[in-house]
Amino acid sequence: MQHIVVDTRTLLPPFLAAMLPPRVLAAVEHAVPQGLFPEELRLRRGRTASLVVAGENHLLDVILSENEIDALLHSMCNGSLYAHRDTLGEGYIMLPHGVRVGVGGRAAVLNGKISALAEVTVLSIRLPHKAPPVGSEIVSLFESLHGTRGILLFAPPGVGKTTILRGIATLLACGAHPRRTAVVDTRGELGCFPGEASLLDVLSGYPRGKGIGIATRTLSAEVIISDEVGDLAEAQEIVAAHVGGVPLIATAHAFGIRELLARPGMRLLHEARVFGAYVKITRAAGHFCYCYDVTDWEGADAFF
Repeated sequence: MQHIVVDTRTLLPPFLAAMLPPRVLAAVEHAVPQGLFPEELRLRRGRTASLVVAGENHLLDVILSENEIDALLHSMCNGSLYAHRDTLGEGYIMLPHGVRVGVGGRAAVLNGKISALAEVTVLSIRLPHKAPPVGSEIVSLFESLHGTRGILLFAPPGVGKTTILRGIATLLACGAHPRRTAVVDTRGELGCFPGEASLLDVLSGYPRGKGIGIATRTLSAEVIISDEVGDLAEAQEIVAAHVGGVPLIATAHAFGIRELLARPGMRLLHEARVFGAYVKITRAAGHFCYCYDVTDWEGADAFF
């Protein structure tokens, strides 16, 4: 693969580029092929850094020290790890413009919960970019269900579910016949949408079940978008919202539909007929090119 030098200011958000060591910026510039963007930058203490570009891993000739990793994390937290204690306990912090940083290392655990990070060994920086409109096939499938039920998209991590979900929300909320579209963005990953002329309402940081209930009862949404559903307690709240008649388009991590529907939360959602179709996503050649494998409710029912 031929590599060329690219201006990092077009590849990384300026606020993030200002935090990173210069040699990391230089490595990113030389590693990204023309016309593509990094999807993830992973920085490791004492080990080689890496990029994900177009779904593929690329090693960078960069190794950060313990002091550099710690200083970078403190910079991302504006000097206060305490202010981010809740999300750090869940393994991530949120930065502006939909940038999420996964944080891993040696944890101190108290009463079954992570109380502190004694040693940080990896920072996994997810980098959202404006993408060409994707998800039109899913919008057409949703329209074929006539608003009676929603759609669940599933795939392994890193395939592009968040990108597709963002595209679906944009397509539904904009255009000649926009719908009142509520996005429940629990982890702050979806809240990066183009354009101002849309019927899009974003509930950022809300617990999924609670946010879906609010979108149904108080925002009079016509369609709800949410990422990573499946927890049993959340599923019970989603079923209650489904009774209100608002369809849900959501994502979940799974390699196959049998694995997906074996989970108690998913089984509850299936039996409540929340989703009219289950769509497996695979990444095709190209930066924003996807393939969809659709199973309707009756077909999915055969996996029980």
